[in-house]
Amino acid sequence: MDKVFKVTLFGLAPNEHNTLGSIFKLAASRNRKYAVVGEAERGSAEIAIVDADDPKAIEAWKAFSVHSAKIPFVRVTKATTPAPPDAFIIRRPMTLKRVLDVLDEVTIKVFNFVPENKVGGEGELDEESKKALDTALKSVESKAKTGIKALVVDDSEMVRKSMGLQLGLFGLQIDYAEDGESALEMTKKTTDYDIVFLDIMMPGIDGYKVCKTLRADKYFKNTPIIMLTGKDSRFDKLKGTMAGASLYLTKPVEKSLLDEVIQKFLPQLAGK
Repeated sequence: MDKVFKVTLFGLAPNEHNTLGSIFKLAASRNRKYAVVGEAERGSAEIAIVDADDPKAIEAWKAFSVHSAKIPFVRVTKATTPAPPDAFIIRRPMTLKRVLDVLDEVTIKVFNFVPENKVGGEGELDEESKKALDTALKSVESKAKTGIKALVVDDSEMVRKSMGLQLGLFGLQIDYAEDGESALEMTKKTTDYDIVFLDIMMPGIDGYKVCKTLRADKYFKNTPIIMLTGKDSRFDKLKGTMAGASLYLTKPVEKSLLDEVIQKFLPQLAGK
């Protein structure tokens, strides 16, 4: 799903306005887009870019933010002093990479917007999408951890990354396993997983057997186990239920459904 984020500007030189316009046009083919709105439409803006080297721009932003405190803002500055860990900074001169990296970080951390609107698709990603996914993963790694731990088991690297990205937005600490054998070895060493996401069709030990084995372990008897599969049949769901699955989700998983899983099994994270 494409998304256009509206950006309002405070200060900046005319050539920098032109630079931003050119960058946003060059990025128009991405599913994460940006568009500058004029002062008359400023109230609809979702992100503010403020010239931190211009006192008048800072004052204008402060006056505006009194009534729009929830809008995240990005500072543009030539200063090289260390920034606060939660600040969004674009260093001058503005380049395409600097601008898009920071704005993408804003949309991930503030709006929980990720490159894929579905989690766990099996298809191949193009290079741009892979890069966006890796960049998003790095961004969520800096999110404060809640102390809640998840295990994601899937033989697809893309599925593991997609799941890690979405779960990371909730502040979960995540471990990954590529197959059933690895998952069982990991659960022998670590028994403090709060939730397990488990693919069914994997080489070697399949997800059904992994689920049954975990349920026979006293440490995982009541742990939520969410089975993931590309299949969608009553028989498969029944088989998953008989193996001890808490829930059965068909891939690719809609983000809204994953949110519902979090609300149901990890309610302390709901709304994060």
